Amino acid sequence: MARWIAQAQDSESGVTATSGPTTSALVADFEVLYRLHYRDVYRFALGLTRSSDDASDITAETFERAYRAWSRGAHMPDRPLPWLLLAARRIATDRWRRARRFAGLLPRGRGRPEDGAGEARTEFWLWFDAVARVLSDRQREVLLLRYQRDLADADIAHIMGISESGVRSLVTRAIAVLRAHPELLP
Repeated sequence: MARWIAQAQDSESGVTATSGPTTSALVADFEVLYRLHYRDVYRFALGLTRSSDDASDITAETFERAYRAWSRGAHMPDRPLPWLLLAARRIATDRWRRARRFAGLLPRGRGRPEDGAGEARTEFWLWFDAVARVLSDRQREVLLLRYQRDLADADIAHIMGISESGVRSLVTRAIAVLRAHPELLP
């Protein structure tokens, strides 16, 4: 873990590449990891869920899982961001599956409460909802990873569980869908 932290920090910082595997060093390293990647994971989760509450929960659970795994001695990847985004994706998928099972248990005929009732809808969210209606979940996810997180095809392929050529194909199809809806493009 210290290797990537040493690359990401100034030499004046208290955490260096020579930090030992002590608990205090782990906590300090993890704090740096959290500060460096919290926004990346949150924005990715927000793009997946379109809910700030869900994105916050997923982000918190992602970092909790990472801390538990790495404090138990699991191998810390050289580049932790793809690992964190994969964990966030898996947590979001688990939540969707649980929600779908739970929805099947609810009595039929009840209306679903309005999402974001009482909250002001911004122009961005109206646009984002319109884009989400024309793109599939996978197309939206690949565009978020490519253009918002600026990840390489190999990292995106690892996160999404598809090949690199599959990533490029999915990006091309998503862009074609957006071009077919010029009213959505700025």
